[in-house]
This record gives sequence, C-alpha cells and structure tokens, in this order.
Amino acid sequence: MRVGSNCRNSRPRARLLRCEPSLPRGGTATPRRCCRGRGCPAATNEVVLYVESSDVALREALAYARKISGDRFHAIHASGARTDPGIRPRFRELTDLRPDLEVLTPEDGRADAVIEYLWALPRGESNFVTVIIPELFRRRSLLAALSRRTELSLKVRLLREPGVVISDVPVLAGNGGSASPKRVVCRILVSGAHAASMRAVNYAGTLGVEDTRAVFFAFDSEEADRLRQGWSNLGMSLPLEIEEAHFRDMGDPLIRYLRKITADPDAVAVVIMPELIFSGPQRLLHNQCALYIKRLLLFEPRVILTSVPYRLD
Repeated sequence: MRVGSNCRNSRPRARLLRCEPSLPRGGTATPRRCCRGRGCPAATNEVVLYVESSDVALREALAYARKISGDRFHAIHASGARTDPGIRPRFRELTDLRPDLEVLTPEDGRADAVIEYLWALPRGESNFVTVIIPELFRRRSLLAALSRRTELSLKVRLLREPGVVISDVPVLAGNGGSASPKRVVCRILVSGAHAASMRAVNYAGTLGVEDTRAVFFAFDSEEADRLRQGWSNLGMSLPLEIEEAHFRDMGDPLIRYLRKITADPDAVAVVIMPELIFSGPQRLLHNQCALYIKRLLLFEPRVILTSVPYRLD
C-alpha cells in the first residue's frame, strides 16, 4: 500500500495492499506543480488552531502550535447552540492572550464559518495554512470519532481547500495531559519520488523540526533500490529511511516504527501524509488507504497525523 492510493485490507491492522494507478510505485514522476529550484519563493505556513472546548486535547494541540509557530498563530472558535459560552476566558487562562481567541459567529454552519475565515488568509503552492484540530475521545471507539460532527465535517471539507493542511491531534482520555513535549520528531510517509511527496517535503520544511526525515516502507529490495535512486536523482537533501514491510503489510511495521519514537515519554511523533485527492466517483475507490492510515493512528498516544492534500483533478 502507498498512502493516497487504492488498496484493500482483509482485516483491520492486517494486510494492506498497495496499488497506485496515478503515481508510480517507488519510482519518480516529474512534479507538475511543485517548485523546488533556485529562485523559488520560500514556503510559508500560517497556523490556525481550531478550539472546540478547553480540555487535555486542546492543551496538547496548543503545545504543538507553539512548537511550530511560537505565539504567531491564530486561534478560532465557532460558536453554536451547544458550545461553551465561557470558552474565551478559559482559553485566555492557557495562553495569557498570546494569542487571544477569535470567536466566530456562524451565519450558516460552524464548519462554513471556519472555511470563510480561512479564505482571508494567503494560500498558494508555497503558502500553506495549517489547521490544527484537537479531539478528545472518552473511549477507543470509531463510532465516537464519527459522532464528532463538527470536527469530522471540517476535516473532510478542508481536504478540498487549496493550500490547506490538516493536523489532527487526537487524545484518548487518560493518555493526555502531559507537559509540552521536549522533542518533536517529524516523519513524512512517502510512496515515491514524485510531486505529492515533494509537496509534503516542502511543507515539512516550514515546521522547523530538526529531526525530520522521509520514510518509505518497501515490500522488496527492488522497490527499495528504485526509490533510493529516484530520491537521489531529484537531489533531495532530506534524509530517507527505508523500512522493510514483509508480506505486503504496512500497518504493523508503521505502528512499530512510531512506537520506537513515542517510547520516549518526552517525544511527540508528527506523521506527515501526502493525501491524493480525486474528483468524482474515483474518490470512493482511491481514498481508502488514507482512511486506513487515519484509523490506524487515531488512538496512538502522542502521534499527530498531518494530511497534505495533493489534487489530481
């Protein structure tokens, strides 16, 4: 399986098959929309923290926002009939007005209000907007995740917004509440030396995380050699790690790899996933692998999954 591709899994966390009709497996492709030559403008990143409630998930998301942008980020809350009317003073207790919380009053839906807010921010091929979405789960349940309608709707709709990157900070009750991480480790899941991977690498450079690498899960030695050659041909300076994924199974190797990082209680793993976005009926077929990765990592402690959409219209 390669992230953003078509795949089939016969059982949860078991066998992941990979198939990429649009991008070559482990190979290279000429970037269509990725600027990486000299003279290209440096990538920028505007960070927006979505605030639903004051809880341990918010505190972890707030710590991550500060790690990647200091105090120079936006914090927004879309008010509604069931939202906390005292969320602003509670947020101020956490931030001391750096920054203050902007409360949006939706005319339509709450997700619509957030998207309208983002429209006012500069976005483009090298101008990213990261939306950080904290989510607190009382139990390890996919139904509980699906029941969070505002966050779910927001994450789905943001995938189609140009220049927007979505960082999900899920926290399972009982696993959160730790202090700000002392070490942030960033890993980019790559499926080949092509434009989608390069866009994710370009985005990762805006985070300022020293320990940043690309990771490729190879099903055989030929595939590993092909990716190494493609990575070298593109002149990528970012280190590339190649992990073995026997039996065409990426799920368990990925979990083992990340748990080696989070075994350090002071570390947080930021996983950057290039996510291919299709239009029309194709999206039902080709988005299954991205959904699998999201489900796989949803309840992993101290793992932040960041989706970098790449449109294939």
